[in-house]
Amino acid sequence: MLSVAMCLVMTAAPIDLESWNTKRLSTNRTAMFVLGSWAVGNIAVGSIGYALERDERLRWLHLGNAAWNVVNLGLAVVGLISDWGRDPKSFDAKQSLVESEKQTKVLLVNAGLDVAYLATAAFLWQRGDATSDARLVGLGQALLIQGAFLLGFDITLAVLSGRLTDELLLGVDVMPGGGAGVRADLRW
Repeated sequence: MLSVAMCLVMTAAPIDLESWNTKRLSTNRTAMFVLGSWAVGNIAVGSIGYALERDERLRWLHLGNAAWNVVNLGLAVVGLISDWGRDPKSFDAKQSLVESEKQTKVLLVNAGLDVAYLATAAFLWQRGDATSDARLVGLGQALLIQGAFLLGFDITLAVLSGRLTDELLLGVDVMPGGGAGVRADLRW
């Protein structure tokens, strides 16, 4: 019996929730700074491009990029404000897991919407070419650029969020009733 007990191996280390939540919140803040920087750059370039460009298609492309990024900037600001001042110590294991899984699901839904943006962009661009409508071509191209960026952004953040969730799940069991305990996977 002693030899059997000696063969058991613990495969998961306890997790420091404060450190884990610090990493999660820092990742979110960094992502919102990336999104906000993308937005500010596109608003600036789009506004200047719209004012200076003479080609009607390119004017619509610049206007579409600037307009789309007003929304991106709003999302980034709201994301930063909602995470600012959140104390990593204030989350228990259950709250940590729920927030992380919720974020991953939201990002994957967003990625699906991004694919819809890309399909809409292709339709607008094609329709604009078919009807010689510079407005549709330019807006389709703007939507293609923004949809591609957002798809990459959302998938990257979903992967990072999923990895953090996996890291948490390796070290903590969330039990019914809100309790939490350290899990050790034992194998023979």
